[in-house]
Amino acid sequence: MHQLSSDADISSFVSGSPNALMMFSADWCGPCKAVKPQLDSLIAGAWKEYPVAYAFAFEKDCDFAPYNVSAFPTFVLFKGGSEVGRVKGGNIPEIQAMLEKVQGGFGGEAHSMGGEAVSAEAARAKRLAAMAGGAAKAAAPAVDPSVEVKRQLTEEMGFPEEMAAKGARFGGGTLEGAIDWITAHQDDEEPSGAMEMDAEGNVKMDTGEGAGGGGGEMASYKCNECGKLCSNMANLELHANKTGHSDFSESTEAVKPLTPEEKIAKVAEIKKLLAAKRAVREEEEKKHNQLSEIQRRDMGKLAAKTKDEMARSEMKRGADAKKREKVAQKKERERIRAEIAADKLERQANGGKMKSQLGVDGYNPSAIQYDMDKPMPDAPPGAAAPAAAAAAPPTAVVEKKSALPKKHKVADTRPKDVQATECISRVSQYRAGGDGGKALKLLGVFVKNVVDNPGEPKYRGISLESNAYKSKVKGLNGGRKLLELCGWTKNADEEKMTLEDDAADFEFLAKVKADLAAALVEYEK
Repeated sequence: MHQLSSDADISSFVSGSPNALMMFSADWCGPCKAVKPQLDSLIAGAWKEYPVAYAFAFEKDCDFAPYNVSAFPTFVLFKGGSEVGRVKGGNIPEIQAMLEKVQGGFGGEAHSMGGEAVSAEAARAKRLAAMAGGAAKAAAPAVDPSVEVKRQLTEEMGFPEEMAAKGARFGGGTLEGAIDWITAHQDDEEPSGAMEMDAEGNVKMDTGEGAGGGGGEMASYKCNECGKLCSNMANLELHANKTGHSDFSESTEAVKPLTPEEKIAKVAEIKKLLAAKRAVREEEEKKHNQLSEIQRRDMGKLAAKTKDEMARSEMKRGADAKKREKVAQKKERERIRAEIAADKLERQANGGKMKSQLGVDGYNPSAIQYDMDKPMPDAPPGAAAPAAAAAAPPTAVVEKKSALPKKHKVADTRPKDVQATECISRVSQYRAGGDGGKALKLLGVFVKNVVDNPGEPKYRGISLESNAYKSKVKGLNGGRKLLELCGWTKNADEEKMTLEDDAADFEFLAKVKADLAAALVEYEK
């Protein structure tokens, strides 16, 4: 018989064979185990002449619901994919009678096992007479065992799997009921027929001769190590699991059935053992729960500590940011106050007028913005600090201005690199709104484009009317002068500065490029 292990295998077997005998069984079923070897022997011998394909499957692997299986074992005969016969239980004669229909074509002549031509009824009678024994059929539907009860009986209490399956099935679905059933039936002989239940819920076993029943001189199994008698193989396995004994022999001495008092005492002993194991398991679960609770609390404390540290760090960062902002605001207020004081002095020196102008982009002060506490970097010898100059009497400024003709400019004879450094320093002192940084960045782009692309004419021109130049460079003291020092000159007919080839000093431009980049980095700090 071929073993099928999936629903698709069963469907293919039933539909793909002209005549198919299917055995629906369970791996825990004693009658299934008992009848299987007999069927294998018959199929290999006496049933070889039947034009039938044979297979079996276990309920754990396949779904038997589409075939209305209500007992184990159940044999179903299919012809052309349709059911034509069914036998419940390991009843060999009935199974063979069902196969006779296939051999005789459901009527007419057939051949007996001897080969002579006889009628189908005569051939059937001869085969029935030739078979030795048979198993009784079962009628009651099978009840699926409780998986959890079966697991506890086998894993926690050491019962053999077959006995545990029966106890779980017929014990009412509870562990105590399964133990009661096993205790009451542990001395029963091993059944080979189909299992069924009567109206009172008791299990009936039909062990016909053909299914493996029958007498013999052996009445029990004896443990040679301790002398205990076991009525069947299941009890022998249970004894071996409990004691670890392995030396057994067959015995003709019958096992004395337990008296009702002994059965009650044995049930109480098993229940006591079960209660002890349950107590141990509950204690282990209690310890596990305590450990889990400790771990949960530790994780909660760690999470709270981490959250507090993050909150403190965030508060510290916020406080530092506010402190820096206050310092920057204080410096800006001091700068504005100094600029206002310088404007007042300029008005006093110029009869209430200022050189500053209002442009399209708003107020663009022309006053130099730098640190009031130190002189201008790289200033010519004898140059005074701006604060000192601002503190001088207005008359001194007037006298200085009146000594020169109107609109006359004094030529700066210092080296170009010194003047360029002074221009960059002046631009860097514009802090309000980051104006100085924006100017340094744009001036750096102008110079960098020419240095990196000396042959590109498009980088030589700068529009004085572009939004970028007007908003970032035009209003700041030192920006345009730096461009002029680099060689840019204003065209006479348009608002544009151009760097001619003969005015381009690329060595000087490279130095200005590096100075602008360094000044921008320092400014952003």
